[in-house]
Order: sequence, then C-alpha cells, then structure tokens
Amino acid sequence: MERKTQVSILKIMLILALTLAGCQASSDKETPSAQLPQALLRDGDIAFRRGTGIASRVVLAADREGSYSHTGILKKKKGQWYVIHAVPGEPDFKDDPDRVKMEPIETFFKKRKVVNGAIMRVQEDSIAACRAAIHAERLYDAHVLFDHDYDLADTTKMYCTEFIDFVYKKEGIDLPEGRISHVNIPGFRGDYLLPNDIAQSKRLCLIYYF
Repeated sequence: MERKTQVSILKIMLILALTLAGCQASSDKETPSAQLPQALLRDGDIAFRRGTGIASRVVLAADREGSYSHTGILKKKKGQWYVIHAVPGEPDFKDDPDRVKMEPIETFFKKRKVVNGAIMRVQEDSIAACRAAIHAERLYDAHVLFDHDYDLADTTKMYCTEFIDFVYKKEGIDLPEGRISHVNIPGFRGDYLLPNDIAQSKRLCLIYYF
C-alpha cells in the first residue's frame, strides 16, 4: 500500500511539473486557427494560451481563477512576429534541451495546441516593453535552460512566467504586483508564479483574445 501511495504522489508531481509550464498540451480535436491582428502588435506584448491537454487542466485546477496555462513575449524580427518563451518538451531537433525558444507566433498559437489565447500589453510604457523584448531575445541567444525546479530565486534557468517577470523587472515593471500562487497538492507544495498572477496585472490591457 505504501508503494502504491508513493507511485501516486510521483504521478501527481510529474503532472504538476508539466502543468506549471503549461505548454505540453496536444489533442486530436481541431480548434480554429487564431486570426491574429498582426498590424496591431508591438514588441513586448505578452501572449497567453490555454492548452487542450491534461497539463493545462491541472494548472487551471491549481489556479481556479486563471484562464491560461502558458505565456511568452512578442518580438518582431525581419517582418515576422515571434513569441519568446521558456518551454519544456518541445524540442526543435534530437537531443534539443528544454530551453527558452523563439518561434513564429503562428506556431505558438498553432491549432490543436490551444483552446484559447490572448495578447496583452503593458500600458503607457512602450519603450520599456521594447526593451523587455530585447532582454528576452538575449536570453534566447544565451540558450537559457528551462527551470524544472521552478525556483524563482535561481535566474540561471527559468520557467515561462518567471521568464516574463524577469525581463520586465529589468525595466522596473512588476507585473505580478506581489501575487504568488500557493500550491498545495499531495507531494508538491510551494509558492509558484502562475500565468494568472501576471494576467491580473493592472499594468496590462487586453489587445486581442480568441
């Protein structure tokens, strides 16, 4: 009985770990492609998505007021909009480590990967937002790895919300505003920064959602 309990706890821990990243979702069910208003986008806008799989369902169970399970930051390069985000389990090639990625916005919001999504903008400070996006691209270029320990005190590795918080705090903008999620699930307890902790920011305004 004790061994069965340990196995159950390990399963819960694995699910929650994937959940906090919120990026592993996949499904056979088709979802409409997002008709993104690319002409309205700006560097530093923040992309949120909710996946279709068990990982997203668990993160939303842990964060009952939240609508999204993953986030990234927008950056335009050579006429193409990209989302820079810290993500596990989405390798670009064999033996590609979990890391900060930079991928086309259409890939980030790819159908079958999301149920819904949104783009939000830091109000009244477009210069800081642009600089935050530049910081994000530098971390991508530095091949920063994904933080599987979900440790906010360790910025040598990062998970998705930690990444967004970090690049904006470098510009003096505190998006979580002191919010933190207290997770209390058997085998996995602690304080974690979840997407809704950022989405609730009074500094953000909604640009687009689907």
